[in-house]
Amino acid sequence: MMVDSGELDAAWSAAKINQWRLAKMRRNVVREVWKLVAAGAVALLIGFGSAALAQNAGAGTITGTLIDATGAVIPDAAVVIRNVDTGTDRTTATNNAGIYIAAFLQPGNYEITASKTGFASIVRKNLTLQVGQTLRMDLSMPLQSVEQAVTITSEAPLLDLEKTESSQVVSSHLVDNLPIIGRRWDNFVLLTPGVTTDGGLVSYRGISGLYNNNSVDGANNNQAFFSEARG
Repeated sequence: MMVDSGELDAAWSAAKINQWRLAKMRRNVVREVWKLVAAGAVALLIGFGSAALAQNAGAGTITGTLIDATGAVIPDAAVVIRNVDTGTDRTTATNNAGIYIAAFLQPGNYEITASKTGFASIVRKNLTLQVGQTLRMDLSMPLQSVEQAVTITSEAPLLDLEKTESSQVVSSHLVDNLPIIGRRWDNFVLLTPGVTTDGGLVSYRGISGLYNNNSVDGANNNQAFFSEARG
C-alpha cells in the first residue's frame, strides 16, 4: 500500500495541534479551579474574621499604668486580672512604659493583683466592667519593707474617660419597671443611644440589623441563616 508522505505530515501536524489544544484546555481548567479555591479561602477567612469581630464586639478592656511612690513607671510587673463571677484569670505584664492591658474581657466583676520583686503586692477589688467599656485602673505600688500586700476596695470612678463608643447597661431596676411591647427583654436595647428599629430587627448607628451579633451570657443567640436573634 502506498501512503503519501504529505498526508502523513498533515495528520501528524493535526495530531500535534489537537494535543496542544487539549493541554491548553487542561491548563485553563486547572487555573479556574485554583481561582475558585483561592476565592473560597478568602471568603472563609473573611467570614471567620467577621465572626471573631462580632463575638468580641460586646467585650471590654481593662488597662492602666503602674507607678511607684515617686511617680516613676514600673516595667515588667506581673498583673493578674480575675473575673470574680467565673473565677478565671487573665495574666499579663507591664511594658517598658509601665502600661498593662487586657482586652476582649467579658462584662462582669473583676479584681486586679499587681506584683513585682521589691514592691508590695497590690490588689484592686470591686471593679465592674460593662459592655464595650475600657476601664482604666492606674495603680501605685509602694516599696516592700516586710512581707506586705495592699488591698484597695474603693469603687471605680463613675466618669469613663476612655469610652469612645455608644453602649448602654440596663439595670435590673429598669427591667422591673419599664414597660416594653410584648415583654421581650431584648427590646431594652432600644434604650441605647443611636439604636432604632429596623423592621423586626434593630439598627445600630444606621447600619442594617442583618449585621448584628446577638449573644446571651456570652453564648451565640443568632439564627443560622438570617442573622437574627433567636426566639
